[in-house]
Amino acid sequence: MSLDAFVVVFLVVAMGLIAGSAATALVWRVPRHISWVSGRSACPSCGKPLGPLQLIPVFSWLFSGGRCRHCRERIPVRYPVIELMCVAWWLLLYFKIGIIWPYLPLALWGSILIALTWIDLDFQLLPDVLTLPGTLIGVAAALMIPNGARHAMWGMALGAGLLWLLGWLYWKFRKVEGMGGGDVKLAAMFGAVLGWEMTLVTLFLAALAGSLWGGWLILRRGGNGQTALPFGTLLAPAAMIAFLWGDVWMNAYLRILHGS
Repeated sequence: MSLDAFVVVFLVVAMGLIAGSAATALVWRVPRHISWVSGRSACPSCGKPLGPLQLIPVFSWLFSGGRCRHCRERIPVRYPVIELMCVAWWLLLYFKIGIIWPYLPLALWGSILIALTWIDLDFQLLPDVLTLPGTLIGVAAALMIPNGARHAMWGMALGAGLLWLLGWLYWKFRKVEGMGGGDVKLAAMFGAVLGWEMTLVTLFLAALAGSLWGGWLILRRGGNGQTALPFGTLLAPAAMIAFLWGDVWMNAYLRILHGS
């Protein structure tokens, strides 16, 4: 690796860590209706504000042994995990597309998806304050590529429309909500970036993961087939996977289909 490439990778990792730190703040603050643009970060157990050294992503958790220096309560391991997920996304995105104009909005788009993954896992909630800006960022990224407006329009229409239809049908026949409005807005968010083809791949991956998760719950916890799953927790990472590798899988599938 050349010196220039090393510097770029270093900067990408640093930006990913910063984005990860912001994502952890969003995961903690947004569902609790705490302002995420003001106020100092604090220990989730004792509420004591964190010092500058405790705000260093990943490393502060490692150096403190995963405990608050004030109350000695454990700091959840999910915080460095979220930060590392953002670093991984920023790096994988760089290796896929390089530093081009859509890179920054796509990096932010993925970081928001990571935050939404964890919020939905904890609260079964996909807040508009994240999905709507995420959609605008996704559209901005799409408009930086040729035919981006059409690409975004079809992806958003298919993703949001299909999930809305499935939710309506579930309500019609089961009389219970099967798809929240947040899932529909999330589908518009990733559809804007992925276009209609990779949106279908995303929905397939999420449905497959949901089937496996639901089956595991039935076997291990005695679920009855109606256990609610946070679908956004599956959709968001599925969208990121589809962006990174969906075209490779699609091309391989088409080659197999055509016998070549």
